[in-house]
Amino acid sequence: MRVAAKSILEAAHAAWSKGDIEGVLNCYVDDLTYWCNTGGPDSGPLLIEGKENFRAFLLSMQGTEGHSIVEYFSFSDGIGRAQINAVIRHKLTGHKLAGSYRQIVTYRGNRIARLEEYHDAARMAAFWRLIAGQALDDNPKS
Repeated sequence: MRVAAKSILEAAHAAWSKGDIEGVLNCYVDDLTYWCNTGGPDSGPLLIEGKENFRAFLLSMQGTEGHSIVEYFSFSDGIGRAQINAVIRHKLTGHKLAGSYRQIVTYRGNRIARLEEYHDAARMAAFWRLIAGQALDDNPKS
């Protein structure tokens, strides 16, 4: 199962890197859980449940483009642990964020059932604040 688990995660990242949201979603079960330590409305953790809600979240990211790869993967007791290297670029401003983050992946059959992501929360928040400020500067009030 280790090889299959890694391949499923790599397929999700490859689809994301191509901008193929449906390809990403094909790697997940319908009742998926996505949890991230940052990105919530109060800058705290973000929790998304269900494929339709995850689709809406991914669609909200269409102002960006990115590339991510699985740098390291281990699998034990049905759980995958991965180190991901990624670059995300905001299309409007051109600002980029490059770095790595951890993922913990739980599988059901040949799909991802739960994905937990652990980012540098302060760095992510600073990037999105920069983007928000730059976007406001580019769109002055009338």
